Amino acid sequence: MESMRPGLPVTGQPVTGQPITGLSIAIVGPGRAGAAVGRALVTAGHQVRAIHSRTQAGRERAAALFPAAEICVTPAQAAALADVVLLGVPDDSIEQTAARIAPGVARTPAVLVAHLSGRHGIAPLAPAAEVGARPAAIHPIMTLTGAATDPDRLVGATFGVTTAPGDEDTAGLVRRLVEGIGGRVAVIPEERRASYHAALVLGGNFLATLVTAAGQLLAAAGVPDPAQALGPLLRMSLDNALAHGEDAMTGPVRRGDVGTVTAQWSELTRRDPHLADAYGALAVLTADRLERSGLLPARTAAALRAGVARPDDSPHGP
Repeated sequence: MESMRPGLPVTGQPVTGQPITGLSIAIVGPGRAGAAVGRALVTAGHQVRAIHSRTQAGRERAAALFPAAEICVTPAQAAALADVVLLGVPDDSIEQTAARIAPGVARTPAVLVAHLSGRHGIAPLAPAAEVGARPAAIHPIMTLTGAATDPDRLVGATFGVTTAPGDEDTAGLVRRLVEGIGGRVAVIPEERRASYHAALVLGGNFLATLVTAAGQLLAAAGVPDPAQALGPLLRMSLDNALAHGEDAMTGPVRRGDVGTVTAQWSELTRRDPHLADAYGALAVLTADRLERSGLLPARTAAALRAGVARPDDSPHGP
């Protein structure tokens, strides 16, 4: 099936740095990420032309957000209408979805097919690439909540991007799309996607877990407004960590207060063994990193590790 639209530059043509506008977009899986990126692309001068969602609620929400888009019955039907196909589906569904859109992207000019997952590179897009699509992973490093302000959060955000090695046309095209919505590109090699995403989970998702747990402990200790109490501390700690790394670490592990760390770990063991395990693991991680950096004596680091070790724990160190 030949595309009658101007479409994307054909592979092999040089991609200039000129801004791109007027591309047609299909979104398969218009959840938080798909909707936010889609709306940002509309603001940048593109058109969301087609949508596919598995659920009625998803279709209704997409119709409200993109009233000019055609709501398609199948992913392939949506993909057949667009120059760019965005897959906003769960990580484990990307490859299956790529296979389902393949009939709609087997045409020229070559269609850009991009998923929005942090975990994966382009490997799960193989079924679409095999019929001529240009695969890419385009992952915004930003928490998206489904709010109306989500597209604004993408301005200034970094996007972890993976394209096929040596495919400078697609890499340049993706860069122009990301920069067109105000984002910044970080090129992530395929083999480093797992480490890349693990870093974001550690720093983002688990941060929310730790903050929530800290707030609940403060409430149990009698602090009337845990969020208000924690806010200034957390913001300052985050700013210092981003600016100074391990030199910004403070607290009982940094000071080598073995008795304090052991007492807190024991109290948490009594209250919530799972939280105690997390506290112990973080204490060990902190001690290890401080020791490696020369900021904590080896003897003190060993004592801290021993202070949070359960009887069946194996010895560990830096």
